[in-house]
Order: sequence, then C-alpha cells, then structure tokens
Amino acid sequence: SFCTLLMIGFLFDIAWGVFAYAAGIIGIVSCLTYALVQLAQLASKPQNFKLKYNATWGLVTGASSGIGKCIAERLAAQGVNVVLVALDDDVFAKSFPELQSKYPKVQFRKVGVNLGAANEEDYMGPIRQHTDDIDVTLVFNNAGFILPGLFAESNFGAVRTNFNCNATSAMVITHHFLNRMQAAKKKGLVSFTSSAGAYFPGPTAAMYSATKSFLTSFAISIAGELRDVGIDIVVVHPSPVQSNFYRGTADKMTSLQQAQKAAVSPFVIADCIFSAAGRLVVWDQGSTCAIFRMVLKTFDFAFFNEVASRLACHFNPDHKAMAAKSKLRN
Repeated sequence: SFCTLLMIGFLFDIAWGVFAYAAGIIGIVSCLTYALVQLAQLASKPQNFKLKYNATWGLVTGASSGIGKCIAERLAAQGVNVVLVALDDDVFAKSFPELQSKYPKVQFRKVGVNLGAANEEDYMGPIRQHTDDIDVTLVFNNAGFILPGLFAESNFGAVRTNFNCNATSAMVITHHFLNRMQAAKKKGLVSFTSSAGAYFPGPTAAMYSATKSFLTSFAISIAGELRDVGIDIVVVHPSPVQSNFYRGTADKMTSLQQAQKAAVSPFVIADCIFSAAGRLVVWDQGSTCAIFRMVLKTFDFAFFNEVASRLACHFNPDHKAMAAKSKLRN
C-alpha cells in the first residue's frame, strides 16, 4: 500500500542519513588524525643523538652508500662513533676511508658481511666481534634491496637472500642489541628503513613490499614493549630516494624508472630519522607515501587489494614485460 511504501521510504531516508553522518565522521577523524601526525612531523627538527641518548657508538647497516652512509655522516658530525655494516664490495672499500678522512675526530669500525646469508652467524659473528667491547645504543637497520621478477620464476636462492637481507637480519640484529641495551640499563634508539611500498602490494617485486611491510609491523609492535625502558623505535617510510637502490634494477622495471624522477637526497631520510626519534614511531616521507595513505583511507584495504590483484596483470607494464619473457608461461 501507499502507506507501506511511504514508511519504507522514510526508514530508508533515516538509514541513509545515519550512514552518511557516520561516514562523514569517520572520514573527518581519519583525515584529521593523519593531518595531526603530519603537523607533528613539520614541527620536529633533527636532534643531537649524542646528547639525547648520551650515545658513544651507533651501528648502521647498509652503510656504504645512500641512506645508510648519510646516517653515518649525521652521527659522525655529532661526535658519535660508528660501526659500519655493509656488503664487502668496492663501494664499501671506497666509502670507509672517505668517512674516516672526512670525520677524523670519531672512530669508524668496518664490518663487511652479507646480511642476506642463510646462516645468521655469518654476519652476527663479525658484528659481535666488532661491538662486544663497546656500548652500541643507536641501531639503524637500513640495509635492503629490491629483486624484480615474477616470484614463482625467480631463483629461490636469490629470493631467500633478499628476504634475509631486508627482514631477517634486521630482526636478528635488533634482538641482539636490545638485549645488550636493557642488560646495561641504557636508553637508546632502534631505527628501521621501511618504504612507501610497505603500504601497497608489490607484484613483480613481491619480496620488497612484503619485507618492508614486515619491518613496519615489527617496529610498531616492539615500540609498545620498549618505551617504558627508554628505548625509542622509529620506522621511516621514504618515497623515492637518490641512491644505489636503482643500480642494476631500474632498467628492469618501468615503475622504478618513473620513481627515480621524483627521488630526493638520502640526507632527507636521515634527517627524518633524527627528527622522529622519541617523538614519532612512524614517519611517512614524501608525496608517494601521502598518496598511498590517502588511497587506503578512501578505499577499504580488502576491497582495494581485491581490485589491485585483478587489474595488475592487465595494466602493470612490468608484469606484461615479464610475462612475455616467461619460460614457464610461454
């Protein structure tokens, strides 16, 4: 009847009004809380870690170039001695004496290891050998690289090395030095270099997004365990950075070629970490992060990934190129 239809329409209007009101409130709260964190970032300036933590030694992984080298330079400029951990290659052989020459008043210790080794003792043995006699209270888990390719067709040894370098070694190193800091009743900092890619799926470079997501989740999880003992945790999500990250890989992925065009200096990321410590656990840097975060505020996480997983093979040029060269598919 007409009255029934009128009642249904009335109830629908009420339901829609409640939904629109609730959605508006959720949207406002979501954007406002994000904006508050961004304002906190803008108000935060780099700190002197030597003074803040009474630090004498820091340890930086991936220290031979890029973000890691810039972190080491920032520490050295503040009078903090640095243990440099990196792959023992020509880049490290050049950068180590360069740092020693540039900062003659601080000590540097060189640990050339492969953080992607399957046996953690291959890198933890040398790290312990170079740090057992000193108090390392600043730890920067920065080492990592990207391995382009379709997961199922990638060499599994290379995949495992990628996972170990990006994720496992950070967990192992962090566990070791957290134990030492707490046993010595020292305050300190543990930092993780994640990525904007931690927020999005990463088809054609699956291990990169997956390991960066692990670093982010791991960092924010242990942050809640350590604040009451005076150990700060920071995880930074850089947008594209000018570094050796792209060396030998950019030509294999169109997305990386585009990312390089908007890359910032690695010193920017180092300064983010020095600004965040003790103030913010998560620090998003750059427009790529902002865009990714806004997308996930607009679309539900599960919905977005359902759509992304269906469209990636059709619209991702890297996927198309790799699929065309596939030996398993063709």
